[in-house]
Amino acid sequence: MLRKIRDLGVFTTIEIACVLIFMLCALLLLLTSLTTQPSPIQTVEDTSIEAYAYAMPNTGWAPLTVYFSAFGSQDKDGEIVRYEWDLDANGSFESDTTVDGGYATYTYSKPGTYIITLQVTDNGDHTATATVEINVRHPASSSVDYWTVFDDTRIQRVDFILTQENWDLLWQDPGAKTEVEASAIVFGERVDHVAISMKGNSTLWFPGDKKPFKLDFNAYIEEQEYQNLKMLLFHNNFGDPSMLREKLAYDMMRFAGVPASHVAYVELWIDIENDAEPPTYWGVYTMVERPDRKFLANRFGRGNDDGNLYKADAWFEEGAADLAYYGEDINDYPTPRGEIAYALMYQDSGDYADIIQLCHTIDGVEYETPEDFATALEKVFNVDSFLRYLAVIFLNLNFDQYPYTGNNYYIYNNPGTGKFEWIAWDMNNSWGHFGGDAEFPLYGSEESLGPLAYAPLFSKVFEVERYRQTYKAYLDLLIRHWFNPEQIQAQAQALHALIEPVIRQGTGDKMYFGPTAQFSIEAFHSGLSQIVNLTRDRCEFIQQAIYIDE
Repeated sequence: MLRKIRDLGVFTTIEIACVLIFMLCALLLLLTSLTTQPSPIQTVEDTSIEAYAYAMPNTGWAPLTVYFSAFGSQDKDGEIVRYEWDLDANGSFESDTTVDGGYATYTYSKPGTYIITLQVTDNGDHTATATVEINVRHPASSSVDYWTVFDDTRIQRVDFILTQENWDLLWQDPGAKTEVEASAIVFGERVDHVAISMKGNSTLWFPGDKKPFKLDFNAYIEEQEYQNLKMLLFHNNFGDPSMLREKLAYDMMRFAGVPASHVAYVELWIDIENDAEPPTYWGVYTMVERPDRKFLANRFGRGNDDGNLYKADAWFEEGAADLAYYGEDINDYPTPRGEIAYALMYQDSGDYADIIQLCHTIDGVEYETPEDFATALEKVFNVDSFLRYLAVIFLNLNFDQYPYTGNNYYIYNNPGTGKFEWIAWDMNNSWGHFGGDAEFPLYGSEESLGPLAYAPLFSKVFEVERYRQTYKAYLDLLIRHWFNPEQIQAQAQALHALIEPVIRQGTGDKMYFGPTAQFSIEAFHSGLSQIVNLTRDRCEFIQQAIYIDE
């Protein structure tokens, strides 16, 4: 009996060993078979491939034409052989843009939010994807008919009607910006009981009769508006004989996807009541949309217009809105002209906790790495919009801005996202009027070009490698589709031809004609070619610099 059991045990062990050997051989044969079959295209992203997707603009009103870029996409171990886009966000890569190097264009006629995907494939059939979001708004969602009020295909007329006493009061002390009661005829529509005042800062102290003005419709009658606007601003294009810089720069900001005002040219006339004389022609002005609650609702959505809006200010030794952290008390922050550098607009609460917290995030924390800084910043600030803004001002050389003056910007705490938004403002010093030349450095200069010696947001953002990559991609898109000599010459010539006959009418635009003229009419003509030439030289320099990565 014992022998039978031993025999059975031996037999069982051998049998199990045979089965295991058989299974091992079968597995080896299966693996050999699999490795000799053709490999399908891998759908799992390979870490050697880097895909980047960019769009400009990324927001706007329908129909919206958007330009796409795969700038910087690469394969560290090979080369990318195919670029494909899902431009209509339907889930399929129907647009092969390989021959165009990954650049694409698409027009969105239907409002909505679109998640657009880029897929790149390398020579080993490995793929990687990247996405970019496009927000298209319906024009009817805007409370302001921008396309009529700010029609830039013509120059419409505005008349200020006021007494001689009130007109003289305006000029007694221009810097006081005294408000006087008047009437206005705006594009043929009369509005009574409005307030007129001068506006600006340093502009008001320079000689000349062509001052900038502010027209306030609801100063005396609550909620009075013109075309759903409470105020219109009339800028005199101080220091710009071409009268083109401000208009072109605002248009460039909006093309880049930065929240920025609409701008159109108007001709301004002054009519003194009861003097039996016809109105006096004052000149051509750029009429600029004011950032207010309607502006905010039309950019960020109705219901997202009641956050804190701050206007930055600076004044040399008195400090600036530098976004540096000075502590938890707003009274410890700079006070240019005797007022807090961050002017809280449209609210009397005096609660500056949010802007203080933003400054703390930017400048009040010692981060271990630039990426740690980026992670913290993105929780409270729309970095992408700021990078678009920097691309515009460094490309068109406008340095009367945050990096160097701590001035001329708005910043808005959007309740819809819980993040601050950068709003472009005061674009008249573009194209080198405040300094800079065609070879101004790609990432700006660390040396102060104005009263601001410390700009932590500017310097720290460019320490983040992926922000530098995005910034260069935006420069590339701007050069290809907006800031190049062909595009600028076409736009500038069209605006120049629109303005020229109007500045000559009557006794002439006071910037060019009369005893207080600032420029000659010849300077108006030469200003056009100066802008085109600077654009060409700057464009050539940046085209090389973005690939050298100085």
